[in-house]
Amino acid sequence: MTTEALHAILQQVWGYASFRPGQAEIIEHVTHGGDAIALLPTGGGKSICYQVPGLARQGLTIVVSPLISLMEDQVADLQKRNISALSLAGDVPLKTWDQWMDRAIAGEFAFLYISPERALSQRFLERLPHLPIQLLAVDEAHCASQWGHDFRPNYTRLGVLRQALSEVPCLAVTASATAAVLEDIRQILHLEAAPVFQRSFDRPNIAIHVHPTQTRETTLLHLLRPKEGRQILYTRSRSQTVLWAKRLQEQGIPAKAYHAGMSLEERSAHQHAWISGEAPVMVATNAFGMGIDQADVRQVFHLDLPDSLESYYQEMGRAGRDGNPAEAHFLLDSRVEAVFTKRLHEEELSWEDLSRVYNMLGSIGQIAIGDGKDVRQAVDLDRLAERLNVSRSWLHIALKTLEREGLFLLQDRWTEQATYTLRMHGHALVDALKNLPLVEDTGYYLARQPSFGSVLRFSAKKIAQDLQLSIPDLYEQLNSLQKAGILEWTHVDAKTVLTWKLPRAEEGRMPISRTKIHALRTAKGDRAHAVLDFLHTEKCRMEVLLAYFGQFDHDPCGRCDRCTQPRKRSSLAIQGHILALLQASPKSAADLMHYLPDPPEAVKEALRTGIHRTLWAPTESGIYHPCH
Repeated sequence: MTTEALHAILQQVWGYASFRPGQAEIIEHVTHGGDAIALLPTGGGKSICYQVPGLARQGLTIVVSPLISLMEDQVADLQKRNISALSLAGDVPLKTWDQWMDRAIAGEFAFLYISPERALSQRFLERLPHLPIQLLAVDEAHCASQWGHDFRPNYTRLGVLRQALSEVPCLAVTASATAAVLEDIRQILHLEAAPVFQRSFDRPNIAIHVHPTQTRETTLLHLLRPKEGRQILYTRSRSQTVLWAKRLQEQGIPAKAYHAGMSLEERSAHQHAWISGEAPVMVATNAFGMGIDQADVRQVFHLDLPDSLESYYQEMGRAGRDGNPAEAHFLLDSRVEAVFTKRLHEEELSWEDLSRVYNMLGSIGQIAIGDGKDVRQAVDLDRLAERLNVSRSWLHIALKTLEREGLFLLQDRWTEQATYTLRMHGHALVDALKNLPLVEDTGYYLARQPSFGSVLRFSAKKIAQDLQLSIPDLYEQLNSLQKAGILEWTHVDAKTVLTWKLPRAEEGRMPISRTKIHALRTAKGDRAHAVLDFLHTEKCRMEVLLAYFGQFDHDPCGRCDRCTQPRKRSSLAIQGHILALLQASPKSAADLMHYLPDPPEAVKEALRTGIHRTLWAPTESGIYHPCH
């Protein structure tokens, strides 16, 4: 397909007159069947790089993406442009899933968005040969790298999908990749021979400012301009999003909070209020922003320190996507920085730490050495943390690390899950329930399925709603049924259920590389220290940020606080200026500080040095005269 034809697709579908810098080369290469890795800045139009080739090549484009919101937003945008697109995200009934797959095989969809977990499912892989696939796109490809800031274990298995589609061009795109992350992307997706299309990560319209402050609220209110476009305030804590939004509302500023713990309805309502301008200020955790392409975000604030510069770059990069001037402000409270540093040390994990957690899980679950594969174990995180004498956050990181290394599969938020096994059926069940009128309805409810002897999982919340009971009342009835010998049940109080993926190893022989754990620990520490170095640098902020991503050939941006602050002069330069002023007429120290642009302490130091060098001398009244 010609360059003109690709431009025509862009014009007809998106209404753009031309591609953004770097897009055309990627699109032409992929359209003509080439694999590629694209490293583009935030707001650089990554999705266009696979959507235009997808339409140009016709057939079906598979887009692997890590976030449901990201998939749903892009599908909605494509459908708005009369392009048939489907998202296989969230809970899809089996019958519906089969119907969608049949339609995809029949060629009814141009784009199919899918999570890595679902893309690697046996059910999807079996359908793969029958789908008219012309392009594979892997969005947020940095998630494949264990050295990256957003590692997702299932991304490391996408090589299986890539090999199954080896005759189809593959495009991996990301907005944040260091050299180590890029190498992982190459190997995992079998893109060793693919060219890397890389644009500068510079965002020339964003001015970065770091504000040391002990009064973040006062500083924020001074800087915030809610009448100009949109603003995003990032904080680490869910509770802090609500607190800061309330503070702003009390000051008459329309603000909403957003975090992953909110209901879908509440998050959607708050996002709509922000997009519409009803509440132009969004106070959010990093759960907000991925997939949001709001062009007129004028200010992004960070109230806490992010874990990495990759995260910071993505979050601050949500500003100024329309190309107009925008600001990224960092409110640096030394107390918040101290908490960040303390947490960094507290959350360090050694191989021995992980082994202690691993062995404790085996002991609690009564898993014998050599046994346990595929066993599910309920874990009360609070009690486990107490037994290990560690914080809950530390324990969560440890469990996630063990999952990433393939020892366990974790399932969170099982607070209302339980299992039961019927021990009676038929006439025996009917006779037993006649003697238990208070629990008869519950007994028959659980016996509706032909499940005698089977272990079944159920939602306590759903059954309580169906029977119009409170959950505590339901538990009492289940206990009564158990005492009567009608069933056995187990209430899972844990916040996490883990499945052992490998047999339990002997103590001291946990199947994880010590070298790898040490390397990952070092990499995490390096990422955190890079954040601290960025905040305290004397150099151009954007220059430091770009150097972190391996881009060293950039001049100072001329926009950040370091570039625009008065330059610090050397003591010799200040002394030369003082001497010139004194040669014109004798002056007091106060007069000199008035005339000089330098900090008072720098002027005082230069005056003391000049006395020792016999450049000038003060009189008893404090008036300085040149000595020569």
